[in-house]
Order: sequence, then structure tokens, then C-alpha cells
Amino acid sequence: MSLQLLSVTRRFGAQLALDSVSIHVRAGDCYGFIGHNGSGKTTAMRIALGLQRADSGQVFVDGFDALAHPREARARMGALIEQPGFHGHLDGATNLRLLGRLAGLSRERSRTETQRLLELVGLAHAGSKPVQAYSQGMRQRLGIAQAMLGGPKLVLLDEPTNGLDPQGIAEIRGILRRLIEQEGVSVLLSSHQLHEVSDVCTRIGVLHRGRLLVEARTADLLASAPGRLELETDDDARALAVLAGLGLRGERLPQGGLALEAASRPPAELARALVGAGLGLSRLGARSPNLEEIYLRFARGETIATAVQTPEQAPRADAAPRERLAAPHPIARTARYEVSRWFAKRRFALLLAAPALVSAGAVALEKRGALANAARVASGELASATDVTAFQSSASALQAGLPLLALLVAGVASQSLAGELSRGTLRNVLLRPQTRWQVVLGKALAGLGLTLGAYALTAAAALAVSASAFGFRDLVELLPNGDTFPLVAAQELWPQLRTALWSQTPVLLAYSALGLFAGALARTAPGALGLAIALVLGTDLARTLARSFGLEPWLLAAYAPSPLSDTSYLNYFAERAQGISNAAFRFQQESLAGVDLSLAVPCLWLLLAVAAAVALVQRRPMP
Repeated sequence: MSLQLLSVTRRFGAQLALDSVSIHVRAGDCYGFIGHNGSGKTTAMRIALGLQRADSGQVFVDGFDALAHPREARARMGALIEQPGFHGHLDGATNLRLLGRLAGLSRERSRTETQRLLELVGLAHAGSKPVQAYSQGMRQRLGIAQAMLGGPKLVLLDEPTNGLDPQGIAEIRGILRRLIEQEGVSVLLSSHQLHEVSDVCTRIGVLHRGRLLVEARTADLLASAPGRLELETDDDARALAVLAGLGLRGERLPQGGLALEAASRPPAELARALVGAGLGLSRLGARSPNLEEIYLRFARGETIATAVQTPEQAPRADAAPRERLAAPHPIARTARYEVSRWFAKRRFALLLAAPALVSAGAVALEKRGALANAARVASGELASATDVTAFQSSASALQAGLPLLALLVAGVASQSLAGELSRGTLRNVLLRPQTRWQVVLGKALAGLGLTLGAYALTAAAALAVSASAFGFRDLVELLPNGDTFPLVAAQELWPQLRTALWSQTPVLLAYSALGLFAGALARTAPGALGLAIALVLGTDLARTLARSFGLEPWLLAAYAPSPLSDTSYLNYFAERAQGISNAAFRFQQESLAGVDLSLAVPCLWLLLAVAAAVALVQRRPMP
């Protein structure tokens, strides 16, 4: 398993983040990618993982062009980029199982892999704890565990010890050794703490201000650099003068004593000169260079050795192998992941039931009003009153519950992208073997399924409670003498009820898609929620202005129940169920290419919203 970056360049405005960088991580390597903060390490790793696009250059993973075959490239890699993001209310094991299923593992294998990886990173005791209760070190270890899901043979770890105390750093270093020695994983490890990588990395790439200064085996790099002599006397100031007289430049060490580059003069000659000057020499010895010293020399532009002055040219990529590792059905897997994480919240089902409860409450109010009117007719206070049937009650109940349901499904869908982006969990999703458009479509599919389920629950509640309270029967006029006068037969209302129920399905699905679009457009979860609500309410408020220009039929809200001005087919049915003979559906005769606008317009809004969400996510760099 190998990773190759070939002449990768990336600019952010006027800033050149990567300048034609080429690196090669071979099978079995622990490759140390070292450089100061802002040198371009994270950018290079994001490009390798497909989280950002390069302006030019190529990335090959096990011979696959990562741009042409993104799913196959990511199926071979795991990664931890900066701070790991998880669903804090869920425990560590559940987070890993969700990602494992998303990566294509079966339910049983996801469970066993989760347990194995928790033990590997030392979190077996904390797998059942909510992640929000984890320390920073525990989160980093869980981040390494998610990078290992699916058994990748190449793992990219970006500053895995960042923000940890010395004990946490030592624990992460031990985990790295287990990954390399026990799991047989190739590792690309970035760090600006050079002492953390020197004893685990077999190869080193030095990155400075977006340029790769050197790439070489660690042993060769250390052997090629001159070592240092360290000495200590009873008067370091005089010792510096003696060394200067020999043509040597020394520098003071923080812990005391002096250091100088391995001299052209033998140590014995230095000792004689110092002692001859009357100095007491207590220490004189050689020390090999470390990576930090080598990095600083490269950063200053100093020459170390011709063999490693320039980056090694990565060999030409092999033809893509035939084996395909990416799991099938990525859209369905994303949809399943989305639904699973929603219902992992215990209160989520209650939230979905809220519109159904509102509809049931509306039936109860309708029943109270009907009983009051019947009593007034019987007492002679009213000359007559139209009876209430389950047809009218169901329509009134849905008119009460569906506006809330529209806001609910749009709000939930808005969090599919923006909510995960805010928590940092969207990056974990995009690191699995699916493309961005497949992720968006999977989340859209989950939102549409959720909308259908919530609507079915709301409609069932409205119909069931109405049937219990009134019954689906002929509509009659109640008279004071107890007689009734027939108005509309139930047989006539049944087909219209079915049409009224179906008419709201594409409308609600389109509101869910609008929420998804809001989540793709916004950068924060609250911002996405606010934008989704604004889109739902704004299309309703805009109807008055649109009506004056003849554009109202093209607004989604024209076909949805509204407390402002209801022009939906459901409202038409409610009036028919009350016996209003001149009731009319305003958009009955309007069509688009022979298709009823009440169906065509919501479907058009749905398609445009999903397409826009896909386009936005495709272009957005993922933090």
C-alpha cells in the first residue's frame, strides 16, 4: 500500500500553501511529515484524502488516481485530521459502530471491530461512556480508532499528540508502535514536535513554507548531518575566546556548557588548547544531531549533504489494480447512518410525534365545538347547524399539524450537513468510501424517508382520532326538531380525501429538501436552522407579492396549508367536507407541460434544492 503526491500545488488567494510538493509513502513506512505550523502539512493531507482539491498535481493511492477513483482511494485509507469530531451524546462504541456500518462493515463485524479497536487504543473501559465525558487524550485515541475502521493499510495522522500532556503523548506513541508492528499499517504522521517522530518514523519529509525541502530515510538523514561537540569548563566565556582563536564558533547551551559543530580539529587538540589556557575542562564529548537541528538547518537554507538536498522524485504510479475494496450502495449506507444517528437520541421520536399530537388536539377542539353547536340547535338557539364528520375533522386536523411538520422536517434536514459540519463529524463521514454527492443524496434520501414517516404518523393520528370522534359518514344539516337534511354523501368525499392526503406528500418532501439546501449553504448549525425556517416562512409571506405578478402558482407555499392564506387542495377539501358547494381549488386548471402544477411545482422545488445542495458541498473545502 503506497501513497504518492506528485507535484501538488495549492493556493489560498495570494498565499501559496503547497508549491509542487511530491512525497512517496511506501508500504511499511512510518513517514514523518515535519514542519512548523502553517507549513502546509495539513493541506497536503487534506488533498490526499479528498477533503480539499489541489490546483494542480496528482494523488495516487495504491495505484488508484484519487481524483478519478475517490471511493477506491478512501477505501484504502484511514485518517485523523486535527481535532477528532464525534457525537458527544453517544458513547464511544456507538460512534465507532455507526462509522463502521457507513464504511460497509456488516452489523456483526462492526460490533467486533469496535471492541477490538477500543482495546487496541486502550479505551475498552470507556466504550460505554458518552464522548462528551472524554478527556482530550481519550478523544485522540478514539480518533485513531475510527481511522482504523475497516482495516486500512494506510493511515494518515495529523498532529495526533496536539494538546496532550507528556503522559498522553507517550500513550499515543505507544499506540503508533502497535499500529505499525501489530497491525502492519503504513503511517503518514505529521508533527511540528520533532522529538515525537524521530524514534518511530522510518522516513522523513521536511516541509517549509509549502516547499518540500528534503525526503529521505531517517537513518540516512541523521547520518548525513554533522554532529556536535559539547564541552563544559569552569569559565565558558574564556573558553569561547580560546575556540575563536582556533577558528571555531561555539554557542552556549541552556543547561550550561558550550556546543560547536563537529570540528575539523581532533577533540584531543581542543582539550590541550583549553587546558593549556588554564581552563578546567570537566566535560568534552560528541553528540549525534537530532531532527530538530536538521530541520532548522534546512529552514535556514544550509546545505547538509548533496544526497538529500532535494526531494526524492516519486516513481511513476502503477496501473490501477483490479481489486475493488469500496463497499457497494454508498447512498443507501449514508441514509442508514443518518437515520441511525437521529434515532440514537431518545427524544427524537417524541419530536416527530409533535405534529400528530397537534392534529389530535385539533380534533378534540373540533369535537367540543360540534357538541356545543348541536346543543344550541336542540335548544332552539340556532335554527340549524352543519354536522361535523370525520372528513371535515381530518382536514382541519391536518391543517393544524402540517405547518408544524413542514418546519420540523426542514429544521431536521438543515442539520444533516451543517450540524455535522459544526461538530466536526461530517469530516468522518467524508473519509469513508463514498463521494460527496453520494453523501448528500444519502442524507437527502434519509430526510425524505423521515418526512414520509412523520407525515404518515400525523395523517394516521388525524384520521384515527377523527374516525373515533365523528365517524366517516354522510354530511347533513342538523335541524331543531331532530331531523337532518342531507348535504354531501360520504361516497363523494372519499376520493377527494385521498387526493387531499396525496397532495401534501410532494410539498412536505420539498420542504425537507429546502432544509437540506439550507444546511449546505450555512456554516453553523444555528445558522442553518434559522435559514431553513426563513425559507419555509418566507415562501409563504412572499405569496401576496407574487400573486400581483401572477407568480403565486410557482411558490411552494401555495400548495401547503397555511394560517395566513390557505390555497392548498387540503383547504379546498375541508370546505367541501363542510358542504360549501362553491368551494374551488385555485390552481385546478393550471398545468406545466400537461402536468398538474400542484404536483409539478413541489417536485421542481425538491429537485432544485437537492441539486443545489450537491453543488455547494462539492465545491466546499471541509475543515
